[in-house]
Amino acid sequence: MAKPNMCQSCGMPMKVSSDFGTEKDGTPSEKYCHYCYENGKWIQPDVTFDEFYAFSLKRFQESDMNRVEKFFLNKMYTKKFLKKLERWR
Repeated sequence: MAKPNMCQSCGMPMKVSSDFGTEKDGTPSEKYCHYCYENGKWIQPDVTFDEFYAFSLKRFQESDMNRVEKFFLNKMYTKKFLKKLERWR
């Protein structure tokens, strides 16, 4: 079974084609979601790591996830996790 794609900027699971960002030529990005990356560019190019972490965590917490998913997200979505993603290494 193939490992699900995860955005290498925010950690969002990318399951369907609309989740993926796009490259300059319009092809889907293999690494980044549409919240982080469009047309080959970062949506927030000048954001600091701490600003991005706070913004992303808030976006996930306000999403339509159920209570159990949000509980696990709050345990998993740490700065240590985010720093392991390609954009923040």
